[in-house]
Amino acid sequence: MSNFLGKPYIPDSEKERLEKLKSYYALDNFEQSGTFQHVAIMAARIFEVPMAFVNFVDEQSILIKASVGYSGVSEVKRELGLCSLAILKDEVTVFENAKREPSFLTNPLVHGEFGLEFYAGAALKTPDGFNIGVIGIADKKPREFSKSEEQLLAGLAACIIDELEERQTLLARLQNGTPGNPG
Repeated sequence: MSNFLGKPYIPDSEKERLEKLKSYYALDNFEQSGTFQHVAIMAARIFEVPMAFVNFVDEQSILIKASVGYSGVSEVKRELGLCSLAILKDEVTVFENAKREPSFLTNPLVHGEFGLEFYAGAALKTPDGFNIGVIGIADKKPREFSKSEEQLLAGLAACIIDELEERQTLLARLQNGTPGNPG
């Protein structure tokens, strides 16, 4: 499958990646978005951008689990979203001026009504190496993004994975009848 860039956006390990994503119950409607929402708010404030989000990428969609500045949007078609590109690599994906990227000429999120110009996304990489989603920030104006800012965004991604891992461990304990550690 190819996206608006005419390039593949499905990783070779897609089946295993989706299994890992489902193992976190991240696609369910449970109330974990409180933590994710706090991280999205922090990201918007830290980077001084109007938009921040925590997304998970399933078979067909990019599911927005927490956001700042994306009112009323809960998902984006996978082939259109820049997060589909961000999960393909381990380093932070940055487009400082997306409207000047020749490959985005047909992307409606960039050249359409939404008008996205800046995007930075850090993959949510599980301990066993699967990129299941993205924490990202965006703006409707171009901006520079330094290596230290990339590292900070990657650190926020690691916090989200830590939260998912902790939740997965707690659910496993509850399913096995083992009480959690209160300390």
